Amino acid sequence: MGHSETSSGTCERDWQARYGEFCTRAKGTNVNHRTLLATDYLNHVNEIIMLMELVPDAPECLEDCRAWQPISYVEHFQASSIADRDLTIEAYAFSPPEFRDTFDRLTSEMHRVIAGALARVEAAIAQGDEARAQRVVTLAVRALKTMVDQASSTIHGDVQVMDQAAIDRLMDML
Repeated sequence: MGHSETSSGTCERDWQARYGEFCTRAKGTNVNHRTLLATDYLNHVNEIIMLMELVPDAPECLEDCRAWQPISYVEHFQASSIADRDLTIEAYAFSPPEFRDTFDRLTSEMHRVIAGALARVEAAIAQGDEARAQRVVTLAVRALKTMVDQASSTIHGDVQVMDQAAIDRLMDML
């Protein structure tokens, strides 16, 4: 057995031990004890969804939408005051890849949908096309709610999510 095999075996055992520790610590907290992810992050996305829904009837809310900035999971919790904040941040690094990779991909796609939709809504409003602004908001909000649901399912241990082609089709509709 070569040195690299020994090192990788040791690293895997160390990761497994730490994962087990975090799973135990997560029980009874807002961190899922299997995925080591927390749904509180989705509040950040739900905030922009609610703001976007207001824009067709109150175009001045577009300013609030522009002020919203995408932030990472860790950044969100660093700025949070939730009771399990430190556990949530530490546990993220030990979330199994099948959950964290899916969650991170969904988060990136949500941020992409938001940026694209806001640009299209802004252009529609600037052109006085309120019907188009409404259509873009409706489609974007529907897509975002689906992705939030999928991210929530991932956080709770289900990794069956919308594939990239379906997300791209939704973006093309905007």
